[in-house]
Amino acid sequence: MPARQNLLLVGQTPPPYHGQAVATKVIFDHDWPGFRVFRLRMAYSGGEANVGKFRIGKLMHLAALIFKSWWVLLRNRPCCLYYPPASPNLIPVLRDIIYLFAVRPFSSGVIFHYHAGGLPAYIANLNPVLRFFARFAYGRAKAGIEISKSVGESELTFAPVNEFHVANGLDVPSLPIADERLRDGNTTRILYLAGLRATKGVMDIVHTAEELKGRGIDFIFDVAGPWQEEDTRRRFEEAMEEADVADCIVMHGRVTGEEKWKLYQNASLFFFPSHYESENFPLVLIEAMAFGLPVVATRWRGIPEMVMDGETGALCDVSSPKQFAAALDKIISSEDLLKAMSLAAHDRYASNYTRESFLTNMRRVFDTVIGAEGGVQ
Repeated sequence: MPARQNLLLVGQTPPPYHGQAVATKVIFDHDWPGFRVFRLRMAYSGGEANVGKFRIGKLMHLAALIFKSWWVLLRNRPCCLYYPPASPNLIPVLRDIIYLFAVRPFSSGVIFHYHAGGLPAYIANLNPVLRFFARFAYGRAKAGIEISKSVGESELTFAPVNEFHVANGLDVPSLPIADERLRDGNTTRILYLAGLRATKGVMDIVHTAEELKGRGIDFIFDVAGPWQEEDTRRRFEEAMEEADVADCIVMHGRVTGEEKWKLYQNASLFFFPSHYESENFPLVLIEAMAFGLPVVATRWRGIPEMVMDGETGALCDVSSPKQFAAALDKIISSEDLLKAMSLAAHDRYASNYTRESFLTNMRRVFDTVIGAEGGVQ
């Protein structure tokens, strides 16, 4: 009987629908020939608004996850643990510390997949006791996987034995793009899709819309995603009325499946002014490029690695509506530039960010790290 290596995958899959959960689902859904794979789903949060917040039910789920992990690891030794560390927030970090202290001793090693940005800097600013426990929990991993070359912090902070860079990737429906994209008369549709919160740049939509309206641009902002901060929702609605841009902004709420893909298909550009604390390598930018959308975004975390300034879109400073409006205006005003950026964006997706590319690179990590142990019967 051929030898196979044992691998326990632990991670969050949708819901909620955020980048880490979607990328983890791609890994969970794959067969991984040659490995005996066990999957344990994290289910701490049913929606984006609950991410990072304390709930009694989360403690019960943590305990259950620890016991299930013990069961798999002890019955299938040696078994390597794959685990995505937390976002830079206290509750998720405490959860990781408890889980990893309880489970890591029973594994043959751990592979950390860093989806959220900012964790090392957050750990460095904890009080000395928590910092000690966090560094012990996250340290000495067999491998650390960074999804962005621009955010290679883990090696210096947590010192994994092996460091890998694996860009996220996913497949999207094959729908018409660029020249065949539907248009609403001469109106340019600009898509923004994210969890709606202040640090995702949602207020910049209003101020950028005000700037574009002042320039005489005929446009619509299609804004899709669930509100994650009630106070930000109120401020957004008040600012939209005060700036007199309510007629230029269409709110779609949470969108998934066919409804989401139609928004991409009908848009001309994608707008992503994020400076979110945990931002790293946004999957929405991969989706936008797959649909051939030039992207106007911020110089923040891994975004400049994805968006080629002047080629597939434009990069601007954080919280800079005048820069955002100027960049959008420049692309909208030149059909040739829009078409060239659209083709370049799609080519960049096809060359770097497909599901096949992502899984091939993840397989390389697993083969390198787990294959070194030798197979088990």
